[in-house]
Amino acid sequence: MFQEERRTWLTSHARSNGRVDVNESAEALGVTVETIRRDLNDLENKNLLRRVHGGAIPIEGYVYESSLATRKNQFIEEKLRITKKALEFIGEAETIFLDEGYTHQIFAEIWNPQHQVTVVTNAIHTAAILCAKKNVEVIFLGGKVRSVTAATADHWALRQLSELVLDLALIGANGLSLEHGCTAPNANCSATKTAAIKAAHKSILLTTSNRFGFDSFIKFCDLTVFSDVITDSEMTDETFNKFSTAGMRITRA
Repeated sequence: MFQEERRTWLTSHARSNGRVDVNESAEALGVTVETIRRDLNDLENKNLLRRVHGGAIPIEGYVYESSLATRKNQFIEEKLRITKKALEFIGEAETIFLDEGYTHQIFAEIWNPQHQVTVVTNAIHTAAILCAKKNVEVIFLGGKVRSVTAATADHWALRQLSELVLDLALIGANGLSLEHGCTAPNANCSATKTAAIKAAHKSILLTTSNRFGFDSFIKFCDLTVFSDVITDSEMTDETFNKFSTAGMRITRA
């Protein structure tokens, strides 16, 4: 197998499985572990894969966006720590926007508010979870459902958000970089995030540390629009210092 064929296989395998393993790939392709590591490093430089311990995960952009099912199997412990820490930032907020994505779905699962709160969301599964919660009223944004994330978008959702004034928005991002700010793979998804941020008095970013230093396709806001950023403790000190210097107030959970 030629180098380009091998790297195409690695990218495709990572996208279909949510991750590619160095040792398993070396055995499947009949090459050395060192060869696979070089391939993965090159693919990371091309902004196609992101190196993680023992392998790599796909970077989301114009061509590829991971499904909700895939996200349920990635960085679960990190997402749980992030959402538990996020509970400390809610305070007495009475109107909250919850973004699409599995991290925010976990937040909905573990959150049991002690005061009356209205939650606005475009995520189908998150809305279903919250409907069963005491003290929670749910407003579900209408619009075309994006099957990859089971969330609504398009002009219906944007129109509803334009008429709301919210205390807080909990937002996710697919990529964050010093050069291009916060990005997402889909235009409608990005527009919904922008509208939610605009509607809220305060916005907080919930995202795993592997998203930092990489770009997705469409920018939806600058790094500094968030009052706080909550990520996992796997974020390196180097990355923490770079983004903190850029104006982000980061908490590692």
